[in-house]
Amino acid sequence: MRWFLDMCIVLYYAGEGDRPDFNKKTRKFVERKKEDSFLLCYYIKEINLPKWLERQKIILKEIAKKLSDKSYTLYSSSESLKLTDRDKKKLIKLLVLSQNIANTEEKISKITRIFFELERRINYFLKNYIDETVVPVSDIDFKLKSCLFTWLALENPGNPNDSDAKTLASAIQEHNKKELKIITADKKDWNKELLEEVHNDIVLNKKYPKLPEIKHLQNL
Repeated sequence: MRWFLDMCIVLYYAGEGDRPDFNKKTRKFVERKKEDSFLLCYYIKEINLPKWLERQKIILKEIAKKLSDKSYTLYSSSESLKLTDRDKKKLIKLLVLSQNIANTEEKISKITRIFFELERRINYFLKNYIDETVVPVSDIDFKLKSCLFTWLALENPGNPNDSDAKTLASAIQEHNKKELKIITADKKDWNKELLEEVHNDIVLNKKYPKLPEIKHLQNL
């Protein structure tokens, strides 16, 4: 089987997040790989994942500034504008956890090690488990992506997810070349109803007659 990976699978494998059950399930899924193939789209590999790693470095810088200077106002740097709400929650959580360490330099050192280890695990996963990288970013079908984006925007007013739309468009395009299954932990947005929206468009229905099956990590 060819498994098309959502980016969250890479991150959960690396130990990211506050769901140890998801981290454990992901590792079990990867360990059962055997003859299966793992696919990653170019959008995740070349754009979305590097952006995520860049934001982690910004989180680290913000923490270091705050720990070194109590008067520093979090998110006052220009680069911190790139941080998402989820990034900010992670930053605050790490600051709270660091309170158990008395020495400031030790606090910064420990948090820095956490981030470097996370990046190391991600790179290890990409090098050792990804068999195919598919659908160059320039080949993502704009009409297909827009169709998915519109549905996601209606489901999440005020917080439409262009990244999800590009990733899922890549999965659909690749599936119509060669069969695959999508694996994700996102039950809220990544579902059969979203993909079927593509077939409500006559042109897209004709161009992409086959829709991939979505498997959720929680159900494995």
